[in-house]
Amino acid sequence: MKFTFTIKKNGTFKYVLNKGNFKSSQNISIHCDNNIKKNMRDKNFFGICISKKNGNSVQRNKMKRWIREIYKQEEHNLKKGYNIVVLYKKSTTIDKIDYFILENEVKNCLEELGLYEKK
Repeated sequence: MKFTFTIKKNGTFKYVLNKGNFKSSQNISIHCDNNIKKNMRDKNFFGICISKKNGNSVQRNKMKRWIREIYKQEEHNLKKGYNIVVLYKKSTTIDKIDYFILENEVKNCLEELGLYEKK
């Protein structure tokens, strides 16, 4: 991910979840907020949250890899200077979804949030 850093601090996750805008779909919820650090306006910060109720560690890591890959493909189309957090809903398991369903949901949520650059 060329223009993106990973969100690592719990405080940053909480800030985005409490103060940011969000859009939900059947399996995920995407929260975003403007980056509060002025010297990082040309980078995005990205984080993924998934509960232990979503499956064992192998399944959770596979779902995280799917989200990272979808984000990596869409990264060049997104506006810069945002904190973006993807939350999986607790009812989501690897048996119920596949990559293409997830890809459509992520693209729709990002578009509804207005994170795509206008061309």
